[in-house]
Amino acid sequence: MQLTARIQRSIQIGYTAGTIWLSYKVPEYTRKLLRLPEADKATLSRRNERTADRILALALSMRGVMIKMCQAVATRADMFPPEFIDKLKQCHDAVPSKPFPVVRETVESEFGKPLDAVFSEFEEEPIAAASLAQVHRAKLHDGREVAVKVQYPDIEDIIRTDLRNMQRVCRIYEFFDPQPLELLPLLREITTHLGYELDFRREAEFGERVRELFSDDKQVKIPEVYPEWSTKRVLVMERISGIKITEKEAIVAAGLDPADVVQDLMHIYVRMILAAGFFQADPHPGNLFVTPEGQVIVIDFGLSKELPEGFGLGLFELMFSLMTFNESAMVRAFNELGFRSKSGDDETFLAIARRMVSRSDSGSFEGEFTEEMTDELFEAIREDPVADVPTDFVLVARVFSFLSGIAHTLGSRANVLQAMGAGGN
Repeated sequence: MQLTARIQRSIQIGYTAGTIWLSYKVPEYTRKLLRLPEADKATLSRRNERTADRILALALSMRGVMIKMCQAVATRADMFPPEFIDKLKQCHDAVPSKPFPVVRETVESEFGKPLDAVFSEFEEEPIAAASLAQVHRAKLHDGREVAVKVQYPDIEDIIRTDLRNMQRVCRIYEFFDPQPLELLPLLREITTHLGYELDFRREAEFGERVRELFSDDKQVKIPEVYPEWSTKRVLVMERISGIKITEKEAIVAAGLDPADVVQDLMHIYVRMILAAGFFQADPHPGNLFVTPEGQVIVIDFGLSKELPEGFGLGLFELMFSLMTFNESAMVRAFNELGFRSKSGDDETFLAIARRMVSRSDSGSFEGEFTEEMTDELFEAIREDPVADVPTDFVLVARVFSFLSGIAHTLGSRANVLQAMGAGGN
């Protein structure tokens, strides 16, 4: 990346960060100076929406790590206001694609040969575009139909530049305006995951690991990666077609029962999270499909997560204690999962649990982490921050919340405990 481009990106990030900081601090200082009442929720909500719009516009303009930052923010409802979550989750599927000549150059550079020497067909229009790469339909010379994931050129250099800029912004922000919300740990977490996602060979390993986990389950389909045609920056995998997981009418038209699809989907994630301790942590509808025969397809293992030993047992204990509202078991489960209270008072956990359960449809936990329950959990944590909220729990809670949303779209329920008793067909 040229020096001029680096400077331009630094200016864009710095200007946006400064504008956002002033949009919150000027009204706050004015209010204190004039001794005015605090802004009401509606005013604060509008301010949050404007801020989220600025961040989203910057991300879509700059791409790279800014998109990943927005995606990470959209999964951290325990740290950021709901207006940020709703707006920035668009970064999962609102990324513009790169022109085909750029894709061709990357593929030919990786393989050291012309595109048509590897593929007999290669569609110029991508079928998907994300923050680091885009996907094209193609066919190998042996007739295999494949999906080709191609990393954007200079993306590593762009990411290094943006990460340095974001680190500067976070340090300056936290120096002048210390807050309970620490941004640098989140940035370090993103940096770690980006290191994984930039190496497609690692993504291939993650996908193969999940393929092996479900090798005995005919209801699950994980695309096979072709290592002989895959590199660090190009991933060639089996192309599988299916119905988008949220398209209820198409699922019914295929002769499938949406409730069965939900049950199979939940079984997949329960087995990954609670049994294997390793899961695909990005279950948005663009990564989940169902075949006319009823197989659930899971794709894109760039964001996969290894859970600490004992996490599954701790999560099960938390769910069971929420169902029975056994307070001592609940506190024990929170501690086993890695929650830490600032005051050391376990009552903090009980208050969070009460608020969470109060948002369930029946007023009690019945095995489903609904979006309302999860949002209430994160809102309680934002209002009364505990000393440590484990990232693993946040990711898993958000995953189950996403699955609950998918289930409700299909007219069903995403009951975790019920799925634990389900086996593969």
